[in-house]
Amino acid sequence: MSESELPIELEFEGGLVLTGVLDRILGPLIIEEIKYRLPIAGKAAVIAGQVKITLGLKAGNLKASTEVKQGDLAYNPLGDSLDIYLKDMHTAGRVNIVGRITSGKDALERLAGLRRGARVTVRSASQPKR
Repeated sequence: MSESELPIELEFEGGLVLTGVLDRILGPLIIEEIKYRLPIAGKAAVIAGQVKITLGLKAGNLKASTEVKQGDLAYNPLGDSLDIYLKDMHTAGRVNIVGRITSGKDALERLAGLRRGARVTVRSASQPKR
């Protein structure tokens, strides 16, 4: 892991825990704002091949893209959310790819069955659980 990467854990209601990394090179201002706010408790929703986690950042587009790959983590300024992509896709709006999920594909597949409004906590992988 490089110094630009921030390891994170995403703990979902029901005990599912995913690991991932946020890469400061991909979106330094967004990553620093997320890091400052960790741990973030919110709600998640599975919508059209992605899991959306509301953040409350109100940041704009920096290095925006409309092409994402399975396991990508992206900040979506229109929904003010951190999105986890469950498949390769073309997004409806521009998003800022900020990292990736490092858990296996089986963990991503389990996310597809997540209940809308399920609680989720995003924390630094080095932070103790509360």
